[in-house]
Amino acid sequence: MHRPPLGQHFLHDAHVIRAILEAAELEATDTALEIGPGKGALTYPLVQSVERLVAVELDRTLGPKLQDQFRHFPAWELIQQDFLKTDLDALFPEASLEHPIKILGNLPYSITAPIFEKILAWPGWLTGVFLIQREVGNRMRSLPGSKTFGVLSLAVQLFAEVEAIAKVKPGSFTPPPHVTSLVIRLRRRKVLPLPERDIPAFFDLVHAAFSHRRKTLANSLSFFSQIPKQDVEAWLNEHSVRTNLRAETLGLQDYVNLANPWAILRREKN
Repeated sequence: MHRPPLGQHFLHDAHVIRAILEAAELEATDTALEIGPGKGALTYPLVQSVERLVAVELDRTLGPKLQDQFRHFPAWELIQQDFLKTDLDALFPEASLEHPIKILGNLPYSITAPIFEKILAWPGWLTGVFLIQREVGNRMRSLPGSKTFGVLSLAVQLFAEVEAIAKVKPGSFTPPPHVTSLVIRLRRRKVLPLPERDIPAFFDLVHAAFSHRRKTLANSLSFFSQIPKQDVEAWLNEHSVRTNLRAETLGLQDYVNLANPWAILRREKN
């Protein structure tokens, strides 16, 4: 079967579309952003449910067809470009906690991670509903102790609460992917669990902890940072963390609590 050049899998299942729209809890006064409208299966009911819909589509073949299909809807606006290069602040200058944007999308599997990096870093939204590969969705919502708990889990959960909405079979798409998909809902935290200034230290610590997943936390932190292991062990003991633990046994709050002390240790030892 011929596959589109950008690796799209176009959603056509009406039940899944309904589940996505219901999960978004749309109101007539909402402004929504759709990432990758494709052939417009989700766009059609979405544009009739909100006050303003901005759709960002990279595919130059699909863009004109979408524009022709939805040009009669006053709420509709098409941005023909790569979402990863889109200036969200310029598109939605009004976006804030008081006027948040709702984000929806059937995301391309190949660029799911960078899309989420961009979305999570932008404070203009509170609700996002996405159709993604189930494996990725499960990693995002994993809890400490799980084999799938890691950097992605912590990165997403720092900024948002993650909820699985519906499992989606390959037959819901054209062409069907080789994997099962998942509809997830993210609710962005109104207040982050750590000061914004500590976010870089949090991610440095998380990447260090999971850099050698099969090693103990002390070994991983030491290898990553080039800080002598005995110094890392002393630091962990000082903060009541057992040195023989592995990275996946600590939870989000543990990494939040250790972020600023880790930054101090890095400055002292590097």
